[in-house]
Amino acid sequence: MLHDDGEYGIIACMLERAESLPEDPIALRRIIAQLHDQLGELEHEREAQETRIQQLLETIELLRRKRFGPSADRVPEKQLALFDEAELEALIGELEDQLPTTEETPSAPSTGASGAESAKRTPRRRPLPAHLPRVERIIDLPEAVKASMGDEWTFIGYDSAEQLAVIPRQCYVVVSKRAKYVPRDEDVPGAEVGVRIAPRPVQILPKSIAHGSLLAAIVTAKFVDGLPLYRQQQMFARDGIELSRQTMSSLLLQLKTPLAPLAAALKAQLCQGPVVHIDETPVQVLDEPGRENTQQSYMWVFCGGPPDAPVRWFEYAPSRAAEVPRQVLFPDSEHGPPGTDPPRRRLYVQSDGYSAYHALAGALGMIDLCGCWSHYPASRFIRSQCSAAVA
Repeated sequence: MLHDDGEYGIIACMLERAESLPEDPIALRRIIAQLHDQLGELEHEREAQETRIQQLLETIELLRRKRFGPSADRVPEKQLALFDEAELEALIGELEDQLPTTEETPSAPSTGASGAESAKRTPRRRPLPAHLPRVERIIDLPEAVKASMGDEWTFIGYDSAEQLAVIPRQCYVVVSKRAKYVPRDEDVPGAEVGVRIAPRPVQILPKSIAHGSLLAAIVTAKFVDGLPLYRQQQMFARDGIELSRQTMSSLLLQLKTPLAPLAAALKAQLCQGPVVHIDETPVQVLDEPGRENTQQSYMWVFCGGPPDAPVRWFEYAPSRAAEVPRQVLFPDSEHGPPGTDPPRRRLYVQSDGYSAYHALAGALGMIDLCGCWSHYPASRFIRSQCSAAVA
């Protein structure tokens, strides 16, 4: 039963088109193929229109927020909590004081208020380190008070209390004056030399304005304390010293050559322990010779060495290939001709499930490749591969 004239018109149109269809099957297939292509084009056009509509809606929402939203960025509440460190540490100290003493001598249980108070832990101030120098400050009664006391009062000693003090960082200039000598006359032996001057003092960076102590301070602040060079520049500026980031960067780069023996010693000590941990992370280096700025490089981090003298070794490489960790741990220079004994080092290597570490399984001096708890399924596969490689 037809509900309105619109439905009747559609059905009538369909019946009219059905009567005009050819009876040839080949012609019918051709018409169906054309209709299928038209439907595909319409569907593609519909998806493009929906995508364009969604983009326009997002643009409208962005403009609306920019026009009617708050003009200043709001700081997240959790970020402000970073400044509550002092209050948080004080609260932790109060809670620790309420904990029972771990080492208590057994005694009979006491009752009453005095017993409850004695059960509480009495906070005790830890003594300051004995190796720190002491500066005594004598505090006495005013002279007028002592004069009024007369001879009826006797001095018996001092009541001592210690406080930890800090001397702010002091920058000073080392002036090296080299003595110069000239002969009295031309007949003095060696007068042909002219002026004799004392040799220059040994410096880690010759002819540099940076003393060894300054270089040590910059290196320690950046690589140990994680203090960027621009912050160090601000700290020097507060002391009235102009020491730019570019100057400090140049000093750090110049340290590569004089510190090469120290780096070699650290790298040799890396494999002196039984275990080495390895991981790699992508880095991007700008203006690197022979490489585009968009190319990705990798920083390989090795943690090993003896337990009492751990070593952290950072190895930069332009690739993530397995050859990088193999050359660091088992370099070809340590392997002699065929038939010679392998190096004495015997290592367990722990890493994630990255396939590049599987190549270490057959290296000379390798005991086993271990996975971390986060990659336990991968570690089981790695161990099976190591066993197969050793066999």
